[in-house]
Parts: sequence; structure tokens; C-alpha cells
Amino acid sequence: MRAFEAERGFDIRYLTRGNRGLGELARIDYFTGEVGNLSENLAYEFIFQMQDHYLDTDSACSHWGPELNYRVKGDVVPDNTVFDLPSLHEKLVAEDLSGGFCDRNNPCWFTLGRRRYVAPNGGNFIIRSSDVRNTRVYRLCKALRKVCDNSHPWAVYAEFMWGVAFFEEGRRFYDIKRDRIFSAWDPHEFYFAPDNVAQLHNYYGPGIASGFRRRRALIQRVRTFVLGRVRTALKRVRDSAKTVRSEPPTR
Repeated sequence: MRAFEAERGFDIRYLTRGNRGLGELARIDYFTGEVGNLSENLAYEFIFQMQDHYLDTDSACSHWGPELNYRVKGDVVPDNTVFDLPSLHEKLVAEDLSGGFCDRNNPCWFTLGRRRYVAPNGGNFIIRSSDVRNTRVYRLCKALRKVCDNSHPWAVYAEFMWGVAFFEEGRRFYDIKRDRIFSAWDPHEFYFAPDNVAQLHNYYGPGIASGFRRRRALIQRVRTFVLGRVRTALKRVRDSAKTVRSEPPTR
């Protein structure tokens, strides 16, 4: 790493962490400040997240085994892709985009309830740091951490949850591979993953949902308590006013 710095002429902020939860828990650690300093983690306008072998199409990690004829995996960078970061940043800002993706297979299309999402394969995406600061995203990250069982199915589920966190239909994203801006998730233009999202959500989601329900219940109890105190105070004011009006005038 230090040799690369010296060769290229710039510094690299290199963070280490425990090897648990694959790349998805690493993202959660970064997004919540479990690794690094959160203020520094989110000090930039955009974050380009990618898994370790995303850029290396020659790596064995980027290829399937003999059962799939050693073909390149779908969560690796598309062939002949060059990331011109200054130009990419300029486009994201000029078009007021929420981020971007560059997906060999195109992002995974899926639904939860009536809402439609896409999730970039492998968690390789660009997002605004301001979206990571969103309380809803922070709570989702903490809930995902809580149900993490250090398994591959959990990591797959977390990848889909990045769709819920950042890629809900209606927001505008730049598809670098297709050089297009998307805001509507037409299922015919995206990838259908073989993973059973509903099954994963039924297994991992209740733990997440129960956390949200507990928070909502707590908020409701606080709201009820505050409103009760306000009603009591208003009643005292009205009763005091009635007492004053009922007293006989004095000279």
C-alpha cells in the first residue's frame, strides 16, 4: 500500500477491521463509524463503494468454478470500463443525481410490499454521503448488524437491503455501463437474481422489523405522555380562568 502511494503520489486512508460479515458488514462498519472516524468517513460528497475483486477481472475470485465454465461473475466490473472520476463527479453534480452504478449484469430488480428497488450486484455503487447520514439508513445499518450471523445468505440479504436504503424507485441514478440516467425501475431493464428475496426477508427481516416496532412504540409512548401533560396543563389554565370569571367584582 505504501509503495503504491509513493509510486502514484497520493496518500491512501487504509482502514482495517475484523474479518466478519464479508464486504457488507465492512460497509456497515464504515457507514456507522465502527471503523474509522465517522466525520471523516462521510466528509466527502460521494462515496464509491466496491468489493475487493470488483476491478480485477483476472482474479480467481472474479470467476466461477468449472461447474459454470469459469466464466466471469456478474458482480465484477463490465469489460472495457474506465472510471474517469473528475468527469463522473461533474455529471453527478450537474444532473443532481443521487449516485450511480456500473453493473456487469445490471442491478437486481426486486420488490418488498408495493415498493420497487434495485440493488447493484456485489454492493458496487456510488451514493451521496448525505444519504448515509439519514437516520433511517443509520437504523437499518444497526439493525442489519444485529441480525448478522456471519453467513453468505446474510451478506446476500444485506446487498438487497442497500437497495432499500439507497435505490428505491423514483430517485435518479447514473448507469455508467449503459450511459443512461434511470429513475424508474422497469423490470425488463434489470437483472432477476436467483436469490429468494422474500425468503431472506422472512428470515432476517423480522429482527429488523421488531427493532423498528420497538422504536415506534417508544415514540408513541413518549408522544402520549407529552400530550397527556399538555392536556392537563391546558385544563388547569381553563379551570383557573373559570374561577376568576366566577368571583364577584371588587371595588
